[in-house]
Order: sequence, then structure tokens, then C-alpha cells
Amino acid sequence: MEKIKQLQQDFADFMAGIDFGGEPKELYAPIAYTLLQSGKRLRPMLCLLANDLFGGDENEALWPALALETLHNFTLIHDDIMDKAPLRRGKETVYQKWNSNIAILSGDAMLTMALQFALKPKKGATIAALLGKVAREVCEGQQLDLNYETQTNVSIDEYLEMIRLKTAVLLASSLQMGALVANAKESDIQHVYDFGITMGMSFQLQDDILDLYSDVETFGKRHGGDIADNKKTYLYLKALELASEKDRKRLQQLFTLHMDHDEEEKIEEVKAIYDRLNVKEEVEKVIAEYDRKAFLALDAIDLPDERKVHLRTFAEMLSGRKK
Repeated sequence: MEKIKQLQQDFADFMAGIDFGGEPKELYAPIAYTLLQSGKRLRPMLCLLANDLFGGDENEALWPALALETLHNFTLIHDDIMDKAPLRRGKETVYQKWNSNIAILSGDAMLTMALQFALKPKKGATIAALLGKVAREVCEGQQLDLNYETQTNVSIDEYLEMIRLKTAVLLASSLQMGALVANAKESDIQHVYDFGITMGMSFQLQDDILDLYSDVETFGKRHGGDIADNKKTYLYLKALELASEKDRKRLQQLFTLHMDHDEEEKIEEVKAIYDRLNVKEEVEKVIAEYDRKAFLALDAIDLPDERKVHLRTFAEMLSGRKK
């Protein structure tokens, strides 16, 4: 745990030394506002933990860690516009605090900054190429997510592929970059990537649950936002699978509604159906299976178990998170 705290502090200190300001201030103020908030900083931590796992130089790994955090926040700024989300980490989203045009431009600038940061270490060209690849995959996942809001026949397998692209590949690539900078062998880089994919799937499914079953103050986002936006999460798709004909038709009807008012009424009705069907418990079983596969991939890395303790501890913290 002390190692994790030390890496978190090292990254915070590193970020504090970066000047995110500039002119015109309308472009750069939202970037500083976003990057200097106290988020989970999960992706840079995974990069630094993987680099530490394989005995790499932390100073080299800090740059891809910063690139990953910048890229991730770029996607969030644009996601919030598409989702019309008022809150992120308990604060106003960028488009809400400024406007959509500024949020789009600031996000674009963050993407270019991420690529510049990725080029800084010795393996910068390789890291930047990976960053470009994962950025494209995240966009593919986001487009599928948008498609599924209006598509009526989404399957569970299609949903899982969407969250692999939208969430899991960035977590896996964070570990991959840390291992690459540390000159890990190819087989171990693959194992740590596989660990990240399965952990990322678990992470997103937990997010689906927390969106509905966590309070705004803890989660930092609006309650039931996925239902309000008609997002066909695993909870919804599993509910359709388990529901009676009557409940199935009602769910499908509710997920065609776009409500400016009485949003909470819709959310509570959907939640009541989920609760009757024990959908939350069903999703928790799937999460447990992804967690099991993640730790099998971690076990396969060709290093002594004591070297893996910090990464294992961090993953266990994530699997028990509340926000």
C-alpha cells in the first residue's frame, strides 16, 4: 500500500510541475480545470505499477502516464457533451461550465498534448503509436455506445465488445506502456495486457451498477444517468433476458422515452424492475468471473509473486470500489 501511495504522490508532483496554461485562456483554462481535479488517475497508476513490476525507470514511465491521463480526460470532456452530463467527479462538466464549443476545442487540444507527452520517453515513437491506436479504439467504442441508444436489438455480446473498446483497451494499454518502457519480454507484456482487458471489463460493469446503485455524492455523477440516456447497459440487457413479457415490453417502452421532466420517475420504475429480477446480483456474478480471469493473467507473468503484490493490491482495491 505504501508503494501505491508513493507512486500516486510521485505522479501528483510530476503533474504539478507541468504548465497546462496558455493563451487563449478560454482554450487552456478548461484543460487545467479538468486535469488538476482529484480523479482516480487509474490509468497513470496502472502504467507506473506495470513499470515498477518489471523494474523500469519511473522517470521514463511518468511521460506515458501523463499522456494516458490526458487522453482519458479528453474523451471524458467530449463524452459529457454527447451525454449532456452536468456533473463529473462531483463538479460541473466543462461544457456546462463554459460551453460546448469551448469543450470541443479544449478536448482537441488535450489529444494533441497527449501525443506530445507520449513522444517524450526513449521509446516515444512506439508509445505514441500505441496511444493513437487506443484513441481510435475508444472512439469506435463510443460510436457503438451511441448507436446502441437507438438500436433495439443489442445483444449482450455486442455490449461487451463495446465496453472492451470504450473502457478496457485503455486500461490494458496503460499497463502495456508501463511494461514496454521497462523492457519487459513480449510474453509478459501480453499477460499484463490481458490482465488489463479483463480488469477493465470488470471495472465498466461495476460502473454500470454504480450509476444506479450509488448516491451522487459518492459516485460524483448524476443518479441513473444511463437509464435517463437510454443506454443499454448489461443491467438492461440482462433484465430483458430475465423479464416476463409484460416487464420486457415496459422496459423497451421506457427506453424509448427522452424526458426533460419526471426523469426520476422513469429511473425509479426501471430500478424497481431490475430489483424484482435480481439483475444487480446477476451482473455481480459476471464481474466476479472477469476478476477471476484477471488474476489468472497476473499469475501467468513470469515473475515471483512478491513482485506482483502492489499491482494485485491495486486491482483488489478497484474490485471493491464505491465510486
